[in-house]
Amino acid sequence: MSIEIEKDDNGNSYVPVPIAKLHSDQKLVAPIFLKIDEKFLKFKNSEDELESEKLDYFIQMNLKHVFIQMDDLAPFLEWLKNMDKQSIDEIVEEVGEEHRSLVEKSVEVREKVFDTFTDIEMDSGIAEILQEQVRDFIKEAKESDVSKAVLVKMLKHNSSIADHSINTANVAIFMAMVLGHGNFQVLEDIYMGALFHDYAKLKVSQVVLENKQSQKYEQIFKEHPVKGATGVGRLENVREAVTRIVEQHHECFNGSGFPNGLKGDGIFGLASIVSMANIFDNVAVENKNKAKKEMYRAAIRIIEHDKGKQFDPEMAEQVVEALKVAYGDYFIPAKG
Repeated sequence: MSIEIEKDDNGNSYVPVPIAKLHSDQKLVAPIFLKIDEKFLKFKNSEDELESEKLDYFIQMNLKHVFIQMDDLAPFLEWLKNMDKQSIDEIVEEVGEEHRSLVEKSVEVREKVFDTFTDIEMDSGIAEILQEQVRDFIKEAKESDVSKAVLVKMLKHNSSIADHSINTANVAIFMAMVLGHGNFQVLEDIYMGALFHDYAKLKVSQVVLENKQSQKYEQIFKEHPVKGATGVGRLENVREAVTRIVEQHHECFNGSGFPNGLKGDGIFGLASIVSMANIFDNVAVENKNKAKKEMYRAAIRIIEHDKGKQFDPEMAEQVVEALKVAYGDYFIPAKG
């Protein structure tokens, strides 16, 4: 991370920190500041936690950096290093040391997702770097069958849209491989479509997003697939399949979805996969305070229950069986 020192009118020195490096729901070791109208305003105190919703707020406001005071640089950098290691180690403990490289690549993709999402309009150059990282990740994920199960065990469950996008992408290519999609380009399209599926939500006021009972929220929610597809469609070197995934990820097998009420085979198959992955992660996050086995049971159950309604029944049946195998003991019902 390059260090560019800025000073305020009182001579205090500040250093920018990319928001992609921050970890939500962890106690900060130093205050963080926002630079607004050339003034440095304290946003969080030391020992405060940075909520997932605040990371979404930074993306919404196109903020690529927060600031810390120069005197706090050394302990803050050490904290970031420790948080990165802790985050990676927790997932590696779940999936096995042999998959550490895959976990680290997923973290790199997450950081580039933040870089891409914090632009006022997505930049083709940054998106192309993200695409290269996605290719590197998928290449490693395809190397062994074991990695299929690993993909659905390396999820970071919080309400940040960036983390939800990564989770959805990982789950989506697991589902795609289960359904027989081994073509590298297809897996890349699925991953990129999953990363961008909720992009349009990121530019909507948090006040609107938090008021889910309002008419404004309903309108924004119904519009976000088309707006997202339009934004992604402006990027160079992004295939049409990616925009179709973004536009159709809320279509339902029985025709009750949106924006176009597509039905059955009229829905792009890759979009149907991302739709299942999206719902899976949403339900998991809603149940994140439960034991893992209960969290994953709930997520699997919703796909099982909605086959033939929201989801293609043949796809859903194969995916459910594969998820049960992937999570093993998490899904085995308790005796008695």
